[in-house]
Amino acid sequence: MNDDILPRLPEPKPNVDEFRRVLQGGDCGRVPLVELAIAEEVLAALHGRPLIPLSRAEGWQTFRAGVRQRVRLHRALGYDYYRVRAEIPFQMETLPARNTAAAAAADRQWVNEQEGLIKTAADLETYPWPTRAAIDFAAAEAAADGLPEGMGLIGFSGGVLEWSSNLLGLESMMLLLYDEPGLVQAVVDRVGQIIYEAFHVFCQMDGVFAIWLGDDMGFKTATLLQPRHLRQYILPWHQRYAELAHRTGRLFLLHSCGHVEAIMPDLIETVRIDAKHSFEDVIVPVEEFKRRWGTRVAVLGGVDVDLLSRGPEAAIRRRTGQILAACAPGGGYACGSGNSITNYMPAANYVAMLETLHRFNGRL
Repeated sequence: MNDDILPRLPEPKPNVDEFRRVLQGGDCGRVPLVELAIAEEVLAALHGRPLIPLSRAEGWQTFRAGVRQRVRLHRALGYDYYRVRAEIPFQMETLPARNTAAAAAADRQWVNEQEGLIKTAADLETYPWPTRAAIDFAAAEAAADGLPEGMGLIGFSGGVLEWSSNLLGLESMMLLLYDEPGLVQAVVDRVGQIIYEAFHVFCQMDGVFAIWLGDDMGFKTATLLQPRHLRQYILPWHQRYAELAHRTGRLFLLHSCGHVEAIMPDLIETVRIDAKHSFEDVIVPVEEFKRRWGTRVAVLGGVDVDLLSRGPEAAIRRRTGQILAACAPGGGYACGSGNSITNYMPAANYVAMLETLHRFNGRL
């Protein structure tokens, strides 16, 4: 760890059983840390030198060493788990753009929201759908091999609406819901089944205690699709994933950006998510969500990414303390950013949030 950037943090004592208790709505005597993702650039800054590359071209031994290095860094920062992603090779059209982050490792890629590779029923049949064998679980396998005592794994996949709208184009998908609903259903079902197969593999791995779906369904003021369309096409697949997780003794976590208030009863009562992630102060501050839904579902994160990216450290410490004071009582809350630790976020700002939590827990 880089002592010039990272203040001295408490000796890590990961306990995934305590974290699991919080995800189930309970209290373990502390507020755990949670994060969907931490940018490689931030991890490298905290580490004080470049990370071991995760390129498979470097060979399996190097790849495994890189994964294990990242697991150790998460442990040192105070996390009880390491998130592993199912790499599903969906092919889609992307639009490159320069990455303006100061420490950016590569250009950004934006999905074409106007139209996708699938426009007709004929495209549906000729599209190169990924097979189960093509899904890459190498990171999960490397992390599980030698996982530090007390830590667990969370298996992650991108979501049904996200992948489907990428393949159809979000604008085209919205029109097809009325013009060719059968095509939308067919694409959603193909995508949904592939994700199910990925989660099924995770739910057979001993170290995986939860699966996490990332499916952005909202924007600043409403859901991206009408709630009735989400209930018809998307949420039935979410429900299948939750059933799979619970049947195999795992938990089901949902990351969804945007304003999804209209479908929260569905997510809790029908899908039966165990925890909800992604909050933005200008949409629904995490304290408000915790007050309304916190007795029925665990609440994850909530420190606004804009504040973490641009705010002074004093404001970050103050806001994190406010959130902890409001959300910690009663349990069912884990602290972290409202979305993820981005590569344009100063490492010192991220550390300010971590320090505040460790102090709240009486460990600093």
